[in-house]
Amino acid sequence: MKRKHLLIYTMAAALSTASCRKFLDQTPVSTPTDVTTWQADGDANTGVAACYSLIRAAFNASIGYYAYGDLASGEFSSSDQPDFQKVIDFNLGAGVASTATDNPLLKLRLWTPFFTAIAQSNRAMSFITAMPVTVFNGTSDAEKLAQKNKYLGEAYFTRAFCYFTMARIWGDVPLVLENTDATAAQQYARSPQTDVLKQAIKDVSQAIQYLNWKDSGSSDRSVRADKGAAYALLAHIYAWMGNYPACNAACDAIINSGSYSLMPSASFMDIYKGQSQESIFEIAQNTLAEGYNANVYYTLASQTLTAPYLNGTVPVWHVNSSLVQSLYSDTADVRLKKGFITVKNGTTSFYECIKYTNIQTVNNNAALKVALNNIVIFRLADIILLKAEALSAGQTVNYVAALSLVNEVRSARNARPLAGVLGTAVVQAVTDERGRELFLEGHRTFDLIRLERITKQQQFDNVTPGEFAAGKTYWPIDPNLFLNNSKIIQTPFWIGKVN
Repeated sequence: MKRKHLLIYTMAAALSTASCRKFLDQTPVSTPTDVTTWQADGDANTGVAACYSLIRAAFNASIGYYAYGDLASGEFSSSDQPDFQKVIDFNLGAGVASTATDNPLLKLRLWTPFFTAIAQSNRAMSFITAMPVTVFNGTSDAEKLAQKNKYLGEAYFTRAFCYFTMARIWGDVPLVLENTDATAAQQYARSPQTDVLKQAIKDVSQAIQYLNWKDSGSSDRSVRADKGAAYALLAHIYAWMGNYPACNAACDAIINSGSYSLMPSASFMDIYKGQSQESIFEIAQNTLAEGYNANVYYTLASQTLTAPYLNGTVPVWHVNSSLVQSLYSDTADVRLKKGFITVKNGTTSFYECIKYTNIQTVNNNAALKVALNNIVIFRLADIILLKAEALSAGQTVNYVAALSLVNEVRSARNARPLAGVLGTAVVQAVTDERGRELFLEGHRTFDLIRLERITKQQQFDNVTPGEFAAGKTYWPIDPNLFLNNSKIIQTPFWIGKVN
């Protein structure tokens, strides 16, 4: 067991060096074992830093954050990469050889990276709780206790965030709350999604108690959890559960805090460089230590960008031109003007989403280009529009207020206000606005799932209403996960359908 802990800690500590400035630039201990670490403030800081690094690793595996949240949503009409085409087609059970360990479809079926992050959160909670208050930084006992609680709050947040992410992807997942290594998930059955989400709410509620609002002067703002990030996570959990009154209240906590503001249209694209005034929570990768090689094939940059950013004339993932034209009917909208360009291959034109073009060439080596865009998870426009959803789809509706919030976001993006949208049509208008605002930001698939639950109208070309009701939008798990755990079963819809 100690060897397993050592391996996980060593991996986490190594990954933790690839995150944000002072927060993750910790001096490594000479012998990274649980016996010699967790002794001082810096140890707790490094342990928490590893939680974020492991989440980033999970999201970057086969472009998971965007594959789960965007690729099957209709934002892309096709892919030149066959396995990503299967995601677009919702053919998630397509055959993959067990030896094809680099196959993106196989990696996307694996929940192991998320359990590795959860194991680190559990370890951080366990060991930080046991550390005496006196070892934490601060000039008084109260400050030292607040510092300790901040680290605990981040550990609770990261565990809640991982479980919410997994619940949206796989539905029922093993619920592991003990301090043990990532392989412990192999010994648990899948817990009902409702229980997983209840635990996530419990964890994030604890995080809210421990964390403060954003420190605007901190170089680590937005890339580590604070009270705003916790409320944003809580709002999304409640929206996924259909508890819109609670979702609305969590959104209000953020909006009324005064901690965030919408980016002006002139600097809209700065959102994707990271840590903007609008950002609530991001996964940091906007420095050379954090970024990824953009030329590696299974990266967001390699799939969505062409010259002059990277080599190539046509994006591998083909943006759905019809959807872009439908969503962005106002040509003055900065989300269209700045977020997309048109590229040609012969007589064929393609839209290219250029939100993630913060590419840096290293040492004048054209073969080494590093993508430096943070993964923007939650931002103010998202929360404003989520509140609009809560007001238009909840138990007590206020269509006028919901539409006003939509137009608040549109005004910030130089788009004309919507008018003449009445009654239940506001629900669709809100989802459309989220589609415009959050294109290729990991939200669209989940937004459409919530919309279909509300309206009972089909939202996915390759998922019939019957298949939707049977759970086709939840991912299967890789059959290799059954080899070490006889307690888990395949995702119900995909039983007998995964090759």
